[in-house]
Amino acid sequence: MTRKNLIAAALLLALAAGGAWWYAHPGAASAAAGGDEAGGASVLVQTVKISMQPMPLTMNVFGDIAAGKVESESLPQAGQVTRMAVVPGQAVHRGDLLAVLSSDPNALAAYEQASSALEFARHELKRQQDLLALQLATQSQVDGAGKAVADAKAVLAAQTRLNGAHGSVDLTSQADGVVVAIPVAQGDRVAAGATIVQVGRTDALKVLLAVEPAQVAELKPGMKLTLVPLQEGAPAVTSSIASIQNMVDPKTQMAGAIALLPAAAQARMPVGTHLQGLIELGSRPAWPAPRQAVLVDDQGAYLFQVANGRARRVAVRKLVETERTIGVEGALDAALPVVVLGNYELKDGDVVRGSTP
Repeated sequence: MTRKNLIAAALLLALAAGGAWWYAHPGAASAAAGGDEAGGASVLVQTVKISMQPMPLTMNVFGDIAAGKVESESLPQAGQVTRMAVVPGQAVHRGDLLAVLSSDPNALAAYEQASSALEFARHELKRQQDLLALQLATQSQVDGAGKAVADAKAVLAAQTRLNGAHGSVDLTSQADGVVVAIPVAQGDRVAAGATIVQVGRTDALKVLLAVEPAQVAELKPGMKLTLVPLQEGAPAVTSSIASIQNMVDPKTQMAGAIALLPAAAQARMPVGTHLQGLIELGSRPAWPAPRQAVLVDDQGAYLFQVANGRARRVAVRKLVETERTIGVEGALDAALPVVVLGNYELKDGDVVRGSTP
């Protein structure tokens, strides 16, 4: 037999021996194939344990700081506005000049008439007293003249309060505040008691909160509220709901609530500051799952738990959301860990590998 034939015969014997071993050990071959298949289908995940616990219910709102009680500043006499000393939005203090009003000519004439009437009444009283001394007048006539003097004094005092004695009068602010509106213009003639300037008091600022109409029923006066200005780095302040406005604004289509701004925060939060608020509605039991553990598809929210090395999909409903967790309810098993990493690749029933940190 040639060398070439010997090599061929050896190869045939080796193949025959390998086939005989494969035929004699089918389980080992199946196990190897199954192991490759299982290794390829498993998904590396990370899991955590969660448990049912009370979670705070909150509501996110936005709002603006507004002045407190709005007061209308006016004068008791008619006249013409000769000077406006403020503009809308300007901060004012008690006693600051708001406007100058020139007196109405009729008021000046009425004051002169009242002054003249008082002088005449005094002369008449003196005359009656002199006649009484000469027994040419009665005590009743003197008393009548005295009453005329008192009446003339009262009329003059009223005309003085109406500023008939001066050509102009200054309108000053009665409290610290901010000018909300000026319904008149310089040069306008105004009637007695007409509003010239509206000042919103700043000794008790309020926060106007915009609330979704469907959520108004969840609010109650006294609920705690955390307020944060939208400026970066601004500190938060705490307050509470003072009142609820169950009425939809036709412009914003939002209902409203009012909170009072703490006095300590008024200096750094002027009128008009935009705020974000978080209202504490209470608490309720929920499963606090990490945010990345809860997924959503066309069937709704869900997460995966691991049972016997396989992923089990569990449908859930979101109840509470915080910065890091989502409180959910559903048929979860407290003994099974929840998948937090690798869940985007999972399907119900997939083989998983990994551990709980």
